[in-house]
Amino acid sequence: MKNPFKLLVGLALTVLIASCDPKDEPVTPKPDDEIPGKVTGAVTPIGTVEGTAITANIGPAGGTIQSADESIRVTIPAGALSSEQTISVQPLSNQCPAGTGQAFRLLPHGQIFAKPVTVSFKYDETNVNGSFPQALSIAYQNDKGVWQSPSFKSLDTTARSVSVQTTHFSDWGLFQKMYIYPGNSFLNPGGNLLLVAFQIRESEIVEGDYFVPLPERIPSKYIEKWQLRGEGVLKPDQTEAQYDAPSSIPSVNPAAVTLFLNQTVKIDGVIFKDIRLVCNIFTAPEGVSVQLDGGGWRTYAGGANITGVRNVIQGMDGKESLTLHWKGAATGNFYWTKGIDVAFNLNKGKLVYQHIYGKNLAVSGGSLKVDFSDKAWVMGTFTVEPAGWIDTAPSPLQIGTTAVKGVFRVKQVN
Repeated sequence: MKNPFKLLVGLALTVLIASCDPKDEPVTPKPDDEIPGKVTGAVTPIGTVEGTAITANIGPAGGTIQSADESIRVTIPAGALSSEQTISVQPLSNQCPAGTGQAFRLLPHGQIFAKPVTVSFKYDETNVNGSFPQALSIAYQNDKGVWQSPSFKSLDTTARSVSVQTTHFSDWGLFQKMYIYPGNSFLNPGGNLLLVAFQIRESEIVEGDYFVPLPERIPSKYIEKWQLRGEGVLKPDQTEAQYDAPSSIPSVNPAAVTLFLNQTVKIDGVIFKDIRLVCNIFTAPEGVSVQLDGGGWRTYAGGANITGVRNVIQGMDGKESLTLHWKGAATGNFYWTKGIDVAFNLNKGKLVYQHIYGKNLAVSGGSLKVDFSDKAWVMGTFTVEPAGWIDTAPSPLQIGTTAVKGVFRVKQVN
């Protein structure tokens, strides 16, 4: 079961949606040592409740309900229900094979609808780490614990959403059909990591759904090459590659590892060529590490208080302190604001660096990128360009600008 160490990821994909020459007919990848027989769905434990359910009363006229974080939306058309029902969306741990993000239990469990309802998941960069949007799909767990997926889905890359239709309620979650595990990682300087390429093999379609089996390695005959961009050493070996991090925080952080596949494949009836799976690997010690004007890195020991409303990451080193503050979601890309909604502060006594600069207090460029999908660790990067500084030691005080880069990996502190 997939539970990747996630952070923001870059990816490259060339998609061919067209008819092809018979000699280049796409196939669904199968393992080198495949034993003949049907693909069966994986059976996993049911998900664990992870939050408060959202409830709405919906009747014959239809209606919509979504989770508190808006990551799932259920649209019930008119005529799907014969009487008013209490509909609920309950957050769960995602037990789906190759699952990514939060799963949800739709209640009443087993509710049958006269017309198909639409189940839509929003995705972000953390859901496509090591993969690509077209490889995302939605699955449900049936009453026997088996995972199945509707054979038809709708993908909107502008709205960043994946949708399927169903006539019943169950436990639902997003999963990746092809990916590098882990999709994104943090390593201490000098550490190493094993990267492995996986796929979910499709079964025959039965009554509009196919079974979702456990992930298997992408066959080595489909691996063209592994490639590293950045510092460190990559040691490829067919379906896997070991990455050895540099001994200190690199100037280019993260390093990007790309897996090139040499096989045309078909996913959900769509033909894909020249697939490239990309994962990012950050090298930094635990804490908040900052670099000023391209100089040496300094790490501040610290932690995070993430509430999803007002969030703070703070580091300390003696009398010096560094604070990152943002308002809103726990995960995302946040741009600096003139107030304290999204703010950076590095206090070195009488020398202070901030996300505003100049006599007119202009807002700095750059942003704060945060990933809290791991639930125990808060990870990310930030840039402040230019950052303003003020030195109150001399008289009169002095002001100026500098470039700030940072990377952090801290634990959530209650």
